[in-house]
Amino acid sequence: MNKLFHCRTWALAALALCLSACSSDEDASSKAEEELLNVERAVAFGPTETSWQVKIVADCEWEVAAVDNTGWQDLSVSPSKGKGNGILVLNTEQNHTMQDRTAELIISTKNGLQQKVTIQQTRSGADLSISQEDFEFSDAAGTQTLSVKCNTDWEILGLSDLAGDDTSWLKLGQLSGSGNAEVPFTVEECFDDAYRYALLIISAGSLGDNTFAIAVKQNGKELITMSLDAIEQTFTTDGGTKKVKVTTNGAWSAAIPAGISWVNITPTSGIGNGEITITCDPYEGAGQERLTTLTVSAGSKNPQRSDVIITQTAN
Repeated sequence: MNKLFHCRTWALAALALCLSACSSDEDASSKAEEELLNVERAVAFGPTETSWQVKIVADCEWEVAAVDNTGWQDLSVSPSKGKGNGILVLNTEQNHTMQDRTAELIISTKNGLQQKVTIQQTRSGADLSISQEDFEFSDAAGTQTLSVKCNTDWEILGLSDLAGDDTSWLKLGQLSGSGNAEVPFTVEECFDDAYRYALLIISAGSLGDNTFAIAVKQNGKELITMSLDAIEQTFTTDGGTKKVKVTTNGAWSAAIPAGISWVNITPTSGIGNGEITITCDPYEGAGQERLTTLTVSAGSKNPQRSDVIITQTAN
């Protein structure tokens, strides 16, 4: 009798446990069915695209539960969680290889509803890599080297076509090539106190879809100094020529006011120490003396300026 009682007790306990488990599974399934989660299942973008958006339609809390981006380490996903409708933002670098890149995201809800998103960035038309994307030089002349690794033809664009910018201070060892190369970047000495800048593009592949931007910056001098050996020059009615010495460590420019025709100066610009020749025409009129001003300037960040008063006596 006791043995029969114990058997019945164990059987009832097992049945209760089974019913409880079934009820728990049904409750979880029921809760998941009550939630709405709809996500774009597949996303594909080109090798030069670096940002994409994935729409999420939901009436519940959700999170990015897993990211499998092996081999695509520069892919980022944000935000990591949210509530209700939302947008996932995918950010990455350009694909500079001839291989497609893929990743998978798992979006899940609190009650276990899941959606998988497959992301693909298509391959480029060439394999291209460079040793650096930024060059910085002091004001002194110098050379640095860009290492190019490529499996096809490549070219560097923009050196002589920068919307009117003067890039004569920058010289490249070569502007195009095929395969790997070491390209010298050489700058001349900077004679200004402001930096100068060039933005170049290296492109590879027949599609032209594999590019890097290369920024080149040369710093200016810390301090530009300038002085003249005279503050005034006086001419007789016969006119003539006189000279003014410029002492500076920078590039300078010289000018007289527009509309003054009886005085000419040469040169109107220079680099470092120099000399300006002032030529004054004869004064054929009578009356008051005439005068004007020669202005010499150097530096653009903290400009230095000196004036020379030019006077011509009257008959």
